[in-house]
Amino acid sequence: MMKLRIAYLDCLRCIAILLVIVLHAMSPILSNPVYYGIPSWYLCLLQNPLNRIGVPLFFMISGYLLLRSPDTLRPSTFYRRHLLRLALPLCTWNLVYLLADALRIGAPVSLYAFLSSLLNRGQSYHMWFVYTMMGIYLTAPFLKRITDACTSRQLFLLLLILIFPTSIRPLLNTVLPVYIYLFDPIMEGYLGFFLLGYMLGHYSSGRLLRAVIYCGGVIGYLWGVLGNLWTASPEHIPLPFNGGYSLNHYLCAAAFFLFCKTVSARHEEALRPLEKPLASASDLVFGVYWIHVLILDVISDLAGSSLSVIQLLGLEVSATVILSFSVMALIAKLPPLRRSLM
Repeated sequence: MMKLRIAYLDCLRCIAILLVIVLHAMSPILSNPVYYGIPSWYLCLLQNPLNRIGVPLFFMISGYLLLRSPDTLRPSTFYRRHLLRLALPLCTWNLVYLLADALRIGAPVSLYAFLSSLLNRGQSYHMWFVYTMMGIYLTAPFLKRITDACTSRQLFLLLLILIFPTSIRPLLNTVLPVYIYLFDPIMEGYLGFFLLGYMLGHYSSGRLLRAVIYCGGVIGYLWGVLGNLWTASPEHIPLPFNGGYSLNHYLCAAAFFLFCKTVSARHEEALRPLEKPLASASDLVFGVYWIHVLILDVISDLAGSSLSVIQLLGLEVSATVILSFSVMALIAKLPPLRRSLM
């Protein structure tokens, strides 16, 4: 049976992985006081709030697709299909990054090293996403029953409950004279993105609601830029609004998701020629997520010191995107490798 494609979700996946790659190229510059104040640092600062919504968009896309599917109601089938699909690539790529670190920085290679990294957050820093997604998948069949039974207002209240401990409460504790300990914390904040994606995808939105969400996105963007700029100095760059589930990221991600959905609906015919290439690229995105850090590290190691920061960023991002998608396109044609790496 052919999988039904939703064009704007394919588009969002492709944009999300590009944002993740740019984030991982720019973050070492933005967080390093050595670069503070130069034009390249300000460029990274301005781009940073957009880069930070790449991973939340992945959670939101999964939330919409899985919480609308009746198959999610059957835990045993759902777990077998989705958790096992993550487990094999996780083990394979953990070994790949372990061997890569052995070659690059002399990291020890042993069964203990492999298992200890696998049971932690993976050998590479970007693997945390897969562990979090596996945890969310465990809750999905039960969250599906809740979304089926609740009205949109009840789901909005549930969303506030989910994001309060990790996104709203920390903000209140920075501005209020008393410390709020309520729900400290009851769950990981990324589950809120999962539910938010379902709500934005499932329910229609009127002009007023869209305007409110878009204004929230602008506020979230300015909040991320100005808040991080205000706290930065040549000695220390704390980036307090960079947390994965900071409230400003919820605002930006919601606006971006809704914008893509609205544009796709309004210009469906004009965008139809892009559907097939977007679908093909979208199918490679998960593999690109796995491999892009490896390629980015190699390019960073090989890049000459004569390059300016802007030139280095351009080289790292463009080469990582091209090579990651090219390698995964080749792997996709080889079924044994595809199952273990994608």
